[in-house]
Amino acid sequence: MSVLNPTTFLEFTQRLLSECGIPGSGHSALSGATGQSQMLFQWVAQAYSEIQTKHPDWKFMLVKAGVSFATVAGQVEYTPTQAGIALGTVGDWRVNTFRRYLTASGQSAEVRMTYKDYDTWRDGYYIGSLRTTQVDPIVFTVAPDKNLMLQCPLVGYTITGEYYRSPEVFDADGDVSILPTELNLAIVYQAMMYYAQYESAPEIFERGESGYNKLMKRFEKKWLPTIRGAGSLA
Repeated sequence: MSVLNPTTFLEFTQRLLSECGIPGSGHSALSGATGQSQMLFQWVAQAYSEIQTKHPDWKFMLVKAGVSFATVAGQVEYTPTQAGIALGTVGDWRVNTFRRYLTASGQSAEVRMTYKDYDTWRDGYYIGSLRTTQVDPIVFTVAPDKNLMLQCPLVGYTITGEYYRSPEVFDADGDVSILPTELNLAIVYQAMMYYAQYESAPEIFERGESGYNKLMKRFEKKWLPTIRGAGSLA
């Protein structure tokens, strides 16, 4: 049975089945699905992942005010978990949003921090005695493992900022899409193209491509920043 406004993994797969004109009702659950039914689930999951990563700065992937943590005097490096974020949920830090204030003085003393790429920061701020010289931290970087690295803090500061979440995955029937409602059908259209390529079905591919492009053209302006910076970290 076709689902008019799918929101869950299973509903997207049922809608894909209908749009592709595949006979039968398909498999009723991911568990135990084999053959073509299993591939339909896989195509939906792939489409969901690819749409989330189509643009690194989708506004619906941004977690505002998601970062707020206290530094420890003398500690330079902080994992996402130490920054108060669940393990594995950080896609990219939005580095131009980072600020810091002396915790004891309160947020009225907040100032913007300056981001440097990792190599520049390491060579200019994490060398020799600078590794352990405690200062008022203004300059920071993101290490290759996505840890935050600050100038060695003198006392306790509060660091705030934003980040883009890492893509979510569909792996259970009831998993709900985090896409804006108006973009949800893009999952089905993208999956239709995967199915059509596999089955050599050009008419289905054209319908999927047309539906996908129309949705993206209509809603990319809404869900992307008006002024886009250099890369997802801006």
